[in-house]
Amino acid sequence: MSHIKLQSERLRLEPYTIADFYFVKSLLQDPRVMRFISSDGKPYTDEQTIEWFERQLARYQTGRQTGLLKLMSHENDEPIGHAGTLLHELDGTIELEVGYWLAPKHWHMGYGREAAARLMRHAFEEGEKEIISLIHPDNVPSQRVAKANGLHWDRDTEYQGMLVSVYAGDLERLCRHMKREEMTR
Repeated sequence: MSHIKLQSERLRLEPYTIADFYFVKSLLQDPRVMRFISSDGKPYTDEQTIEWFERQLARYQTGRQTGLLKLMSHENDEPIGHAGTLLHELDGTIELEVGYWLAPKHWHMGYGREAAARLMRHAFEEGEKEIISLIHPDNVPSQRVAKANGLHWDRDTEYQGMLVSVYAGDLERLCRHMKREEMTR
């Protein structure tokens, strides 16, 4: 799995390397980014950041998930965030989530939607049937991204000590819808 490299119209998605640690640190220690990510809404400490990064690199070796992939802008070859598919145990079931985090200067530019759509198509091509997104109930912009990609609110539940809204979708239906949209452009 560590060799996954995907592209979309404006983005390149590729695995992190050790050289990317300080970029990741800039995301995990930014209070604006972490507001809806961590269970207490606070940025990670240096120790938590190191643990998170090590766990992330290990995800590249585990089957169905892509792990979080670095998002690189084609325009200026700059890292702008990360996105990927992750396996989570939720309410007693293993589910595949599509998720993304962007550096604040790249918010509201459609990158989250573009990355999530590309990852959902990849998951479908790999034989996955369903996808979810776990979104903090107050994170309205991410809820809009999920809805724009065809996911629907499914339920609210607790995940790792935090209340989350689960948005879900059938990948075959979603990919058919995306294909129709592409053909009408």
